[in-house]
Amino acid sequence: MPNKLKYFILTGDPGVGKTTLTKKLCEAIQKLGTQASGFYTEEVRKDRIRLGFDVVTLEGERGRLARDQSLLTEPVKYNVGKYGVLVPEFESIALYSMRKLPPPSLLVIDEIGKMEFFSAPFKSQVKEVFSPGSDCFVLATIPIRKGDPLIESVRSNKDGKVWVVTKENRNYIHDEILKEMKLSLEIS
Repeated sequence: MPNKLKYFILTGDPGVGKTTLTKKLCEAIQKLGTQASGFYTEEVRKDRIRLGFDVVTLEGERGRLARDQSLLTEPVKYNVGKYGVLVPEFESIALYSMRKLPPPSLLVIDEIGKMEFFSAPFKSQVKEVFSPGSDCFVLATIPIRKGDPLIESVRSNKDGKVWVVTKENRNYIHDEILKEMKLSLEIS
């Protein structure tokens, strides 16, 4: 019998639909009776122009992750491209949303990436969740490009599987991932 997976990792180019797929999978798992906690990131747009990104908990609590620097009135310590990263606001939403629920439950982390890694407590929590002793089941997204050693350890974790989301497969890959999640979480 194959090993049960603990980590379900989605990767792919920006804008390919990783967050949409994450939401769809999370909703399906919750409908089957499994509890979930965590967050996803969402683009903030006005008139088709991207203004930044929000962090949104599965319960719907929302905060700013990053904003176009031209829109910020407060100084920020970290920037990615034209976006100022609002670390304290991200932490106040994301860290609480990553609280541990009784197993078997699913922790959703969308995304484990450059902006989020400006938060040392977040990075530490990711390390803990993906450590050998962790009993968490995790659905997470990571960048397609190689990067931070911690992201690479998530990508190559022996207890996980990585799915590359593309425009060609994003509408049907859901079933394959959900099947693996049901097996691992022992859901019928």
